[in-house]
Amino acid sequence: MTSSTQSRRTAPAAAPRRWRVWGSGIAMLLLVGWGASFLTHRAPLLPVARPAQSATLDPQVRAYVEQLASLVEADPRHPAKRATLGLAYAANGLWAEARQTFLDAARLDPTQPLAPLYAAVAREELGDVAGAQPEFRLLTEQHPAFALGWSRLGDSALRTGDLPLAETAFDQLVRLAPTEWRGPAGLGEIRLRQGQPAEAIRWLEQARGLDPAARGGVYLLGQAYRAVGRTNEARLTVGVGGNESRQPMPDPWSEQAPIHMRRLPDQLAQAEELANQGRPDLGVALLQQAHQFHPNHPGLTVQLAVALNRAGQAAQAVPLLDRILQSDPESIAARIARSHALAQLGQGQAALTEAQAATALDPRLAQAHLAVANALLAREMDQEAVESLRTAAACDPRNGEIHLEIGTVLWRNLADLAGAHAHFLQAVELAPALPRATAQLGLLQLALGQRGAARESLARLQVMAPGSPEAAELTHALKQP
Repeated sequence: MTSSTQSRRTAPAAAPRRWRVWGSGIAMLLLVGWGASFLTHRAPLLPVARPAQSATLDPQVRAYVEQLASLVEADPRHPAKRATLGLAYAANGLWAEARQTFLDAARLDPTQPLAPLYAAVAREELGDVAGAQPEFRLLTEQHPAFALGWSRLGDSALRTGDLPLAETAFDQLVRLAPTEWRGPAGLGEIRLRQGQPAEAIRWLEQARGLDPAARGGVYLLGQAYRAVGRTNEARLTVGVGGNESRQPMPDPWSEQAPIHMRRLPDQLAQAEELANQGRPDLGVALLQQAHQFHPNHPGLTVQLAVALNRAGQAAQAVPLLDRILQSDPESIAARIARSHALAQLGQGQAALTEAQAATALDPRLAQAHLAVANALLAREMDQEAVESLRTAAACDPRNGEIHLEIGTVLWRNLADLAGAHAHFLQAVELAPALPRATAQLGLLQLALGQRGAARESLARLQVMAPGSPEAAELTHALKQP
């Protein structure tokens, strides 16, 4: 075999070696390109915003935000963890830190519209309402189907008096979220400001139909009724609305915000609201946690005792109050709370003595006389309890709930229907938006044979609290023969 023949036969074998080398080069180029793309598109490594004056913060707030900040530092490219830290800052009034954290979260995840929304909200809370408005406008341009953005833009425009922009925003909100009451309520408020109350009523009644419990919209409706001379309807709707401004449209983040509140005034308010919602046990847990950070705070200790009373745990409340009274025997709030605890524990005479000590410290304090009445009722001294309730009413003459209590005792305990009727009427006059007062008046009217008046009470109740237990009770009573 000649050398040329061998060369021809071996030539094809060399090609795969060249291919392998060339192919490896392509693989290396792809790997380098992928690495460059990864480095280019990977989320930036951003520092974590920390409170400038951490040492002066409420100790519970400081401990909580430091815990969340540490979680972000351990995983700095995680946008959800950073957003949670931003919510914690916002919920505790640290708006500068909240804004920076939301801006950082938006950089980490540009597809999430809530982060830039909350950055703009934080700018508003820092006092720059005019500066926040372009951010809301940009948000609606980038996310035109984001109803929350239009809602915030509309509210911002109302604050700055830009009614055309507000109308555009609320028109879009009505289109995108037809079951959301804030859209027609916003358009109704615009018509009110433009001096068109009749047109405002059309929009505001639509808002009330979407959510009868939305107090901000109901209050605006009362203002519109007043402007056209419908004074009776105005008085009821304004009372139901309670001069409450329209609250922002809820979102997944705003619903989480309350669980991040650690400032003491906010937690006290939360505990009160939980009690009003029939969950005093949750209020106890909340205040017990706060008490660990503020063990020597007398106001918090008393409120914890009040929450324990409401939760039926009076035996735990008494030692807390004893400790307060040892250091401050003239603490009226502690004596009142201790009186209620003792009454709940069946110690009527001790409860009365404690309440009377509170009235001696401040004879003009209605709550002290209410404690006396409570202790007297515990001892079945009903007539004397009524006299204490009347003293409380004289100390707080605009309090309709006291008249409601007087009427209830007169009716249920003393069979004085005429006296109860007078006090229920007074309760409704002073507190027209209090469902229990109107319901009790209606039930008593039925007992007095005044079915027509009872139906009128039900009609008012269905306006102020449709679907409420009070409305259901009176409806059921009216159906009886």
